[in-house]
Amino acid sequence: MGERFTPEEAGYILYSDVIERLRERFPTVPDWRLEQIVAAENEAITGGMLSIVPAEVEFGAVEMLTREQDRMSDDDEVA
Repeated sequence: MGERFTPEEAGYILYSDVIERLRERFPTVPDWRLEQIVAAENEAITGGMLSIVPAEVEFGAVEMLTREQDRMSDDDEVA
């Protein structure tokens, strides 16, 4: 499993913080447009690829897959 970092430690910032700072700097721009621009910039930088996820995503995925695997094992057992 990956080492856990805060978004700031990993060089990332929270989406909500970006929107809030842009809202403060450009108060006349509607939120939907700020979100649209941030999404477009993110896609331009990442190429639309899901490259980075919070470490908790992996931990949650392991938990869900373990439950699924256990459930499938229970279904395969013959009483």
